[in-house]
Amino acid sequence: MPFLVDGDNLLGTWPGRERSDAERRSLARQLSRWAAERRRGVVLVFDGREPPGSMLGPETLFSGAGRSADEAILARLRSETERRGWTVVTSDRPLGDRCRALGARVERSDVFRTRLMAQGEAEKPERETDIGAWLERFGGEDGSR
Repeated sequence: MPFLVDGDNLLGTWPGRERSDAERRSLARQLSRWAAERRRGVVLVFDGREPPGSMLGPETLFSGAGRSADEAILARLRSETERRGWTVVTSDRPLGDRCRALGARVERSDVFRTRLMAQGEAEKPERETDIGAWLERFGGEDGSR
């Protein structure tokens, strides 16, 4: 079952995270690993234009100027022949209702985030003082443990 993820909405429900370019890159990498481990398709959609040089991956889309991520998600869902196989991750109620009307399942962003975190993904430190403990537990800047 593939997932269509409302990226800005998911980041907005995540304590300690914001909707910055760095957080978008981090989320794209995290979802890419999660999808590969589970052999699931994930399409991550953000509002606005893609930042220059972002290279977030082939399954990360930006809605573009003058169009919302909601519209991009609905367009992608409408282009699918098997909409019932898709799960849209969003806490945006109007978007969720429209996706359900198209036949997709909807999972709230906070529920998906909890599932994502329960699978061994590390949540980023919430405060600058947490970074030392976080690096000690998960590895240094060079990726070593």
